[in-house]
Amino acid sequence: MQKQLKCTKCGKLIETIPQHCEKDMIYNEETNQLECHMGPECGYISLDEYVCQNCCEEV
Repeated sequence: MQKQLKCTKCGKLIETIPQHCEKDMIYNEETNQLECHMGPECGYISLDEYVCQNCCEEV
């Protein structure tokens, strides 16, 4: 994956790639999202709305 993951709320760099189905998710440049290796129907994360663990816990 060439794009660095950043929290869209605080800007913190995220160093670990999320996993789905016990494997690293794959970056799709066309949709700007991380997708499960089994396909986006199985699971995906939009990078336009991606937040770090700290920002998730602030709610």
